[in-house]
Amino acid sequence: MQFAGWLTVVVIVLEASLRVGLSLRVLLRGLPTAVTTSWIVLILVFPIVGSVAYLLVGESRIGRRRLLRERAVHPAYADYLAQLRHKTEHMAHELSAVDQRLAREAEAADGLPVLGGNDVRLLPDAAACFDAFIEAIESAERWVVLEFFIWDTGGRVAEVAEALVRARARSVECRVLVDAVGSRAFFRSEQARTLRAHGVHIVAALPTGLGKAPLFRRVDHRNHRKLLVVDDRLAIVGSMNMADPAHFKTKAGVGAWIDLMAVVRGPIVELLSLVTIRDWETEAREDLTERREILRRCCLKAAGAMAVQVVPSGPGLGAGGKGGIQGLVLSAIYAADKKLTITTPYFVPEPSVVTALQSAARRGVEVVIIVPKRSDTVLTHFAGRAFFGELLEAGVQIAEFAGGLLHTKSIVVDDEIALFGSVNLDPRSFYLNFELTTIIYDNDATRAIHARQQAYLEQSTMIDPAAWNSRPLSRRLASNIAQLFSPVL
Repeated sequence: MQFAGWLTVVVIVLEASLRVGLSLRVLLRGLPTAVTTSWIVLILVFPIVGSVAYLLVGESRIGRRRLLRERAVHPAYADYLAQLRHKTEHMAHELSAVDQRLAREAEAADGLPVLGGNDVRLLPDAAACFDAFIEAIESAERWVVLEFFIWDTGGRVAEVAEALVRARARSVECRVLVDAVGSRAFFRSEQARTLRAHGVHIVAALPTGLGKAPLFRRVDHRNHRKLLVVDDRLAIVGSMNMADPAHFKTKAGVGAWIDLMAVVRGPIVELLSLVTIRDWETEAREDLTERREILRRCCLKAAGAMAVQVVPSGPGLGAGGKGGIQGLVLSAIYAADKKLTITTPYFVPEPSVVTALQSAARRGVEVVIIVPKRSDTVLTHFAGRAFFGELLEAGVQIAEFAGGLLHTKSIVVDDEIALFGSVNLDPRSFYLNFELTTIIYDNDATRAIHARQQAYLEQSTMIDPAAWNSRPLSRRLASNIAQLFSPVL
């Protein structure tokens, strides 16, 4: 046989081995049926593209070196939490039986307990958010930490950068941790160079590139958190990136981004500080033992009467890295007795979430889901709409927000419990991204978040089930094709 013939045989054998080997690997992982089927079809039908895609993003590998850094930080983190529980024994907070069950599950996800004595104030709009960012930085005496997925330099973000420069002039320690992909343009910007020149520490979270061993870790894990912490006494958390809606993605044709952010004061800020310390030590490889010791000696002071809990989730150590946030969302849905309102910009629910929503509607819960009418991600937009039919049939109400890109991620259960933060109802937030969720066990604060949801609803149009079922064939086909990729979006 000539060389060309042998080469053909070798290529055929290698291709077949690749298909069979990766298909068996997918089967042995015990993934949900939809995910398993999607990957196997992709690998068998498009062996080269499918195999490369699976090696890059098919498994939730965060990399051995990063995992070792997490393990090195974890003992100090666990020891701190043990002492925190002792320190907060005097801070009583009354929770209902339903609240207690959800709080226990949230604590199991990543070890952070619910704390009383807090105050949470919602910010009305993006302008108020930037005012709060700047005011918080201007008030800093010791340190400021900003952790965001996207840092876009346009608009009022420049004012935030100027506030950081002024803080450095007062010898305030300033740290900025932003995602390597979401903030790629920022690292090459004049704004970043100016901040560094004035002593602001800037670190890229989860860097990618040829030198980062992409075949040995998944390349699309992202730090999706959004928070600012000042002096362990004040934090700003929610869904908004460090981006001015008046300047950010204005050519996308989706309108201004609409977010929910809140100023938080009280003992829970100490835990938010701890989240930033752990993230910084892991990403920057800088030992912040002294910073953690100062936090440990901090005397917790009540700033209000609200019981609040924070849940940092993501791949890696702890139950929070094994779909813990998904379990928490499911528990919140199943806990609903009268009303459940959800807002999410990216709605690509897993079968378990669809079942939970259907179950809630069928047992008489008023279930309302508000999503943006237009999205900046076409595939996600159509994939999510493939689930609308079965949800509408079960009695779930779905509204499309027309006032911009609704980016608020929130769940309100019976006006008693509210979850808000950076988590979308999609597999990426459940399994791949490092996210942050704030849970409020307070009727007044929960009603305030629900009022914001109702304001969104006033700018939305309810989807009529009959009209939805009679939509054009082309749209139904687009949704069903996109749905095939939903488990891997």
